[in-house]
Amino acid sequence: MARLDAMHAHLVRYGMAYIALLFGYWAFSMKFEMNINVSNSLSGTLYLVEKRSLPSRDDYAAFYYPSDFIYPKNARFLKRVVGVAGDTVESKDHQFFVNGKPVGKAMPVTSEGKPIEESNFKGVIPAGHYYMMGDHPKSLDSRYKVVGLVSDQMIIGRGYRLF
Repeated sequence: MARLDAMHAHLVRYGMAYIALLFGYWAFSMKFEMNINVSNSLSGTLYLVEKRSLPSRDDYAAFYYPSDFIYPKNARFLKRVVGVAGDTVESKDHQFFVNGKPVGKAMPVTSEGKPIEESNFKGVIPAGHYYMMGDHPKSLDSRYKVVGLVSDQMIIGRGYRLF
């Protein structure tokens, strides 16, 4: 009985603080989420993602992975935006360029040795699409068909590196 009395007194005294904490968490989670980078594709470990905020060039962006190759479909990916609508994508000898600037070379196999097909998209990035890249040369990104161009419907939000 003494335990229940102590718990009741605690809830009466600090109940509003708990409610405020829960409300604050709910309000935060409506606008933001935390993403942990578990691969070496980006240099950071923890990213804050502003939900429903579309990225610009050189921003980080979280998006749903469109394939089921290696990772499950709709896994959350986080990459850098290196190409936006109106930019030109070209490739030569497996090297990819956005607006004439080299962005990475496509590898014929993954780090695990699985064959992977490079993207065949060349031309102007259409409205509502992004060309995504990781910082690591072996990142799974828009150089490959399994990712390709990322549509704005697949974007979760703009990312901010925390550390």
